Amino acid sequence: MKFLTKINRNYFLLLTFTLLIATISAYFILETILLDNAKENLLEKEALIKNQLDKTGETPNIYPIIEVRRSKQATNQLPLFKEIQIKNKEEEDEIETFLEYSSQIKIKNTYYLIKLRQSSFESDDLELILMVFFGVMLLSTFGISFFVSRRMNKTVWTDFEKNLHEIEKFSFAGNKKLYLLDSDIEEFDRLNLAIEKLTEKLRTDYLSLKEFSENASHEIQTPLSIALLNLEEILQQELNEDTFKKVLTSMNALKRLSGLNQSLILLTKIDNRQFVADKVVSFSGLATYKIEEFSSLFEAKNIVVEMNLEEDFAVKINEQLAELLINNLFSNAIKHNIKNGKIQLTINKNEFKICNSGETNLLTDETVFSRFTKGDSKSYGLGLAIVKNICETNNLEIHYTKNEVHCFTIHSKIKK
Repeated sequence: MKFLTKINRNYFLLLTFTLLIATISAYFILETILLDNAKENLLEKEALIKNQLDKTGETPNIYPIIEVRRSKQATNQLPLFKEIQIKNKEEEDEIETFLEYSSQIKIKNTYYLIKLRQSSFESDDLELILMVFFGVMLLSTFGISFFVSRRMNKTVWTDFEKNLHEIEKFSFAGNKKLYLLDSDIEEFDRLNLAIEKLTEKLRTDYLSLKEFSENASHEIQTPLSIALLNLEEILQQELNEDTFKKVLTSMNALKRLSGLNQSLILLTKIDNRQFVADKVVSFSGLATYKIEEFSSLFEAKNIVVEMNLEEDFAVKINEQLAELLINNLFSNAIKHNIKNGKIQLTINKNEFKICNSGETNLLTDETVFSRFTKGDSKSYGLGLAIVKNICETNNLEIHYTKNEVHCFTIHSKIKK
């Protein structure tokens, strides 16, 4: 979840909670105010009636608002407020709610029972109108505040988003410095400065390491070539059997060392992303080409190759790396196969799968791609490590499974 989205979501939840609490609180406060106001009105009416009874002695009766009747004797009735329901005969016997105030008063030795009522519908209507008005005003205020705050936050974070985009597309292989936009926010400027210093240090280290690797590979390869050339010249001379074996063994060791050096250099270049993915490569086309290229090796071990092509598996990748990837997978399938074995290829839009028969082993999906993990003494243990690195640097996933056959399956991380 994006940072701004999270801020807006939390702000929205806070506004919703605040609006809910404010609305409920306002409802009860408003209800209390209206009830107190209604009670004051009824008490004022009682005072007016007392004044009228004292002056004229007439008992006013307006049903159901005012009921006054004489009483022969005093009662213990205390002034009382309560809600009652009365049928309104004029409105098809509709039941109406009233706030009733009842009391007993004494005027000129005469007792009167007074019942004063006020319709609750008027209060309810007023309460509803005020609540709707209050709710609309509060909701409008919060809504405007939310969108204004969202707009302001987006403006504040614009430079941050641009800098983040620059960091995401930054590459050490480009040999360019990272330049970030300045902002008027102190924390962002401090972060930018720290990132610029860090990337510059890493870029310098990367270039130094790259230069060292290239120089080291060149310097190592040159004496190896010279040693191999000298040993080949020595083999042309007449040697006894023991000396011949020693020279041959030395040559094989130097060839292995030269191959190992080349593989390590290649791994470094892949890790440093020095191969640009500039072409959409057809894996079915490469596989067909490699089947023809390795045909003599298949015949040597009497290996049967089966290819099931449903749909082409095409990936944007460096063509040289794609060929190396397929080459290493085929080499592995041949090297670790059995005589009279088989290789099965399954290719569709979503995956490239190569399976081969072979002896059981203790390797797993976690260990088979590790560097210097060898299935036999003749291997460097770097072939599948190179395959793994090629996949990881080109948005591909590769997994190893084994049951009756050993399978390597490549998937694209990018949904098609």
